[in-house]
Amino acid sequence: MIERKAVLILNPNAGRGGAGVAREVERFCERLRGRGVSVEVRATAGPDDAARLAEEAVSAGATDLVVRGGDGTVHEAIQGLVGASVRLMAWPAGTANVLARQLKLPANAEGAAEVFLRGRVRRISLGRATVERTGARRYFFMLAGVGLDASVVRSVRPRLKRRVGEAAFWYAGLGHLAHWEPQEFTVEIGGEALPATYAAIGKAPWYGGGLKLTPRARLDAPTFEVCVINSRSRLRYLRLLTQAMRGGAREGTPGVTFRTATRVRCDGDASVQADGELIGELPMTFEIIPEGVEVIVN
Repeated sequence: MIERKAVLILNPNAGRGGAGVAREVERFCERLRGRGVSVEVRATAGPDDAARLAEEAVSAGATDLVVRGGDGTVHEAIQGLVGASVRLMAWPAGTANVLARQLKLPANAEGAAEVFLRGRVRRISLGRATVERTGARRYFFMLAGVGLDASVVRSVRPRLKRRVGEAAFWYAGLGHLAHWEPQEFTVEIGGEALPATYAAIGKAPWYGGGLKLTPRARLDAPTFEVCVINSRSRLRYLRLLTQAMRGGAREGTPGVTFRTATRVRCDGDASVQADGELIGELPMTFEIIPEGVEVIVN
């Protein structure tokens, strides 16, 4: 049996932080060490630290990487894991924790340690976004959004996010929609060019604060579900938001088109976010990486 060697990447600012974080981490580590698993704790200190720490863990021969933080910290960490034979476990401690919710992962130290020790593994495919002007690449596990939600992510204040959690995105989103001027861009899928004012390129059904923009997307499927919206009506966007809150945007809704794809190209003038993190401007190409990463699940 291969000896397990774990690295725990800790985002001390995830969620609302607090003095209890150190105690939770110590309880988690004690459980692992008591079962013969070596574990090293590394804390992030700024943007993209989780990616660097993940790369260092791979180079040091880690078999498992535990990320205690929110979706943004997990998103950073996978940038350093693609192509490596290292298992990933998300220990939810952030604002929305969408990945952890979908994998049914517990937030308390004892529950997280037990899931880790059981070690049941599932492979999830990833999306890869390539910024065409620079060649920069960004992997994502959940969803890339072109247009409105990228603008919302930019406007969310970190202090408000820490204080009220995922509600910060709702406050920012509704306020932003009131004065948002949608810019049209083009979504290219399999030789088809679709006009759009917003596009969601989904690897998972859930997104943000309980929204389903791509309800048929699956973490382990080697395809995207793409939701393309072409409308300048703020009222229509509010109606679509209501649908997304109630189980998903529906086929046949005026101004909404769904496609399944392994490659999508978007061209025009719009910002892009992936897993809640701003990643750049169009033009951008999105592709499926079927091998993805192995994740520890409940």
